[in-house]
Amino acid sequence: MNKRRKMIYGGVAVMQSAAILTAGCSTRPAEKSDLIGTTQPVETAQISQNSIAKSLELQAKQLKTLDPKQALDDLKPLKDMIGNANYVGLGEATHGSSEIFMMKHRLVKYLVTELGFTNFGIEEDWGNGLKLNEYIQTGKGDPREFLKLLYPTDEIVAMVVWMRKYNSDPVNKKKIQFIGLDLKMLDQSVFDKVINYVKEHHPDLLPEVEQSYNELSSVAGNLQEYMKLTTEVKEKHMANAQKVVKLLEDKTESNTETDSHELAWVKGTTKVIENFTKMGIPADYPSMVKLHDQYLAEHAVWAQEKFGGKTMVWGHNIHIAKGVITEKMYPKVAGEFLKERVGNQYVAIGSTTTEGKFTAYKSFSENKIAADTIQKNENSSNHMFGQVHYDQFLLDLRKLNGAAQQWVKEKQPFFDGVAQINPNVPQYDDDVSLQEQFDIMVHIQKTTPSHIKLYEIKKTKTTP
Repeated sequence: MNKRRKMIYGGVAVMQSAAILTAGCSTRPAEKSDLIGTTQPVETAQISQNSIAKSLELQAKQLKTLDPKQALDDLKPLKDMIGNANYVGLGEATHGSSEIFMMKHRLVKYLVTELGFTNFGIEEDWGNGLKLNEYIQTGKGDPREFLKLLYPTDEIVAMVVWMRKYNSDPVNKKKIQFIGLDLKMLDQSVFDKVINYVKEHHPDLLPEVEQSYNELSSVAGNLQEYMKLTTEVKEKHMANAQKVVKLLEDKTESNTETDSHELAWVKGTTKVIENFTKMGIPADYPSMVKLHDQYLAEHAVWAQEKFGGKTMVWGHNIHIAKGVITEKMYPKVAGEFLKERVGNQYVAIGSTTTEGKFTAYKSFSENKIAADTIQKNENSSNHMFGQVHYDQFLLDLRKLNGAAQQWVKEKQPFFDGVAQINPNVPQYDDDVSLQEQFDIMVHIQKTTPSHIKLYEIKKTKTTP
C-alpha cells in the first residue's frame, strides 16, 4: 500500500472520512491505473480500436447543442431510454465542468417539461436545499448564496433561476421541489425549521424540542468538529434527535394536519437531523460513508413518497452509479441503494469527457480554487469516446450491438474528476464496466472550467 493510500485509509479514518465528505469527493488514492496507458482488457484488445469507435458512432445519438436556452428536440431519444422510470440519476464527471453543467441543465429542463419529473434532489446539504426550495417557490433570496462548495457557478445558478421561472408560471400546476439530499453539515436554519413550526402549531412541545436540539445545533455545523465528540456525547445527540422525530409523529399521527405540505417538510427535516447524528456514530470509514450514501438515497425516496411525481438525483458519477466504482473511497453508493430499493424504476445517466480542464480546490482549507487539467489515458473509456466524431452525444449502454456491445461490458479505466487538485494522483479509476455502472451515458468531447463565483467573496467585495 502506497503512502498516499495509507494517509487516506490508515490511522484515524473517521476524521479522514469527515474531511472527504465535507469536500465532496475531494480526493482519492492511487490505484492500479497509476501506470497510465499500460493496461488493456484482453477481450477488447482483440477488437480493433477503429471498429469499436465506428460501432459507438453508429449507435450514438448526436446532441446538437449545450445551450440550455435552445430547443430540446435532440433530447427526444431520452423518452424511450428512460421509459417509465420514476428516478433518474444525473451524474457528473467532475464538480466543475461548465459544459457538463450546461448539458445537465438541458437534461433537467427536458425531464421536467416533457417527462413529468418535478422533484429535484442534489448533492447539496439539506439546509441549503430548504433555502433553494423557498427561492424557487417564492423568489426570496439569492440562489448563489445557498449553493456551497463547487456549486455556486453561473451554470447552476442559471438552472435554479429557470426553476423559479417555471414554478412562477400558473400554467405549470405541478411545481418543482428542490431537495438538498446531503448532510455534511446542519446549520441553525435546519433546526429552526422544526422549532418555528412547533412554536406555531404545537407550543406544548416547544420546551422539549428546544432542549433536545440546543446542544446539537451548536455542533452540527461542522462535520469534522462533530466527529471529535466522544461516542457518549454523539449517542446522546442521536437519542435527542430521535426523541423529536417521535414527538412530532405521535402528535400528528391521527390528525388531518398529516396532509400538510409544510408538515411534510418539517417531519422530513427531523429525520435528516436524526440521520446526521446516526451517520456520526461509526468509528470506521466504510460504515460512515455507507450511511452517508444510504441517506442520500433515502432522502430521494422521501421526496417521491411525499410529493409524488418523479425524482431527479443530481450528483457526482460515483454517487449516482448503480454500483461501486471505487470501493476504497465509497464501498456502497446512493445509486446502488436506489437500485436495490426501486429496481428498474431507477435509471442512471453518467457523464464523461475526454479532454480539457475543470474547476477544483487548490486548497480546500483556504477555500482557494483553480483549474485542473484532465490527464490523458489512452486505455480509458473516455479516450475511446473521444474517437467518436460528435462534439457531444447520448448513448444507451443497455441496447448496443456489435463491437460496442462487448466494449461497454469490459472493465477499463474511467475518468473520475475529484474536487481537490493533486497532480501526483491519477484521475482514473480502474476496472470500471460502463454497462454495470450506468444505463445511459452523455459524452462531451472537450470541457472547460465552470464559472464559479463564491458568494462570500462577492459579498465581501461589495460591502463598504
